[in-house]
Amino acid sequence: MSDVFHRATDWEIVTPARVLRVTWDDGNVSEYAWEPLRRACMCAYCHGEGAYKGEVNEDTRFSEEQTTLKEVFPVGRYGLTPSWGDGHDTGIYTFKMLRRASGLE
Repeated sequence: MSDVFHRATDWEIVTPARVLRVTWDDGNVSEYAWEPLRRACMCAYCHGEGAYKGEVNEDTRFSEEQTTLKEVFPVGRYGLTPSWGDGHDTGIYTFKMLRRASGLE
């Protein structure tokens, strides 16, 4: 794994394809399908924390609203927070996590 920390320079919600497109500082471009992105949410409610198991697992069925990406906000200099159609917006997707998920790390 590289010691270089890459940042997103731009991102775009591509509604017809239901993907989030991220452009990286090294020129790479990654696309993330909405449902797997929602399933990967690492917030305490979805993924769990401490003794709390979390509400999302491989059997969780999402509604279309829950997997509709409405907005994406930067979090510091290290990640992005998506806002979903059902109002869920507590997950932080670090740049390192997103690059790893797209095979860039």
